Amino acid sequence: MISGLKGLFSRLAYWVNDVFPNAKSLVPKPLHRFVLLRIVGMNDQYERMLRENPERLFLQNEALPWVSASYKQVLFVGTAVYTYQYEKLFADDPDRYTTIDRNPSTKVWGSKHHIVAPIEQISQHRPPGFFDCIVLSGVLAYRIPEHGDYGLVEQDDLRALLKVLHGVMRPGGLLLVGWNLRDMAQSLSQLGLLEPYFVPTDKTPWGVRKEFPGDPHAFEFYERR
Repeated sequence: MISGLKGLFSRLAYWVNDVFPNAKSLVPKPLHRFVLLRIVGMNDQYERMLRENPERLFLQNEALPWVSASYKQVLFVGTAVYTYQYEKLFADDPDRYTTIDRNPSTKVWGSKHHIVAPIEQISQHRPPGFFDCIVLSGVLAYRIPEHGDYGLVEQDDLRALLKVLHGVMRPGGLLLVGWNLRDMAQSLSQLGLLEPYFVPTDKTPWGVRKEFPGDPHAFEFYERR
């Protein structure tokens, strides 16, 4: 019965969006989220992932709470239905937390200070040295021959992105990178793309790297030069 009602409301919501594409911009964010989460049930498919996925549990329960307590201005790159709850960690001062995503449809899951733009354009929205910490979880990807077409970003583009991130961070700031494949991080280091922008840092509770037994994901921590 409940699943049937959710399906009905979901179809209704999509119909309203198709017929009145600007209507959702008039709806307050809390109400918009309530409809998507409680009526449409958009988060249902991610419920198990958020309970069991080791890198998501680490990000939510360990990494981001520590980041919130340790850094003043934080940028989180990429918003989705399973990331909106991170802003609660900055409830003491929502102005400390900025999100960015190129997709306008994910704005509802962003923070008070959400930017609709590709991360490559962050310097157009914030001044040099603005951020103390930038979080890129599952965002960076590039071509590794042994993984075929897994990667999406060419080396020159990735080097340019690292330069942009370097520009909007203060010296000594933290770049937290979540990799979907451990080999991606190792390959990046071998290619020397981080130089001269970032260096690995062990100034975290987990050292320079956090891995998960039996899982291909990994987190690495870098300091802005």
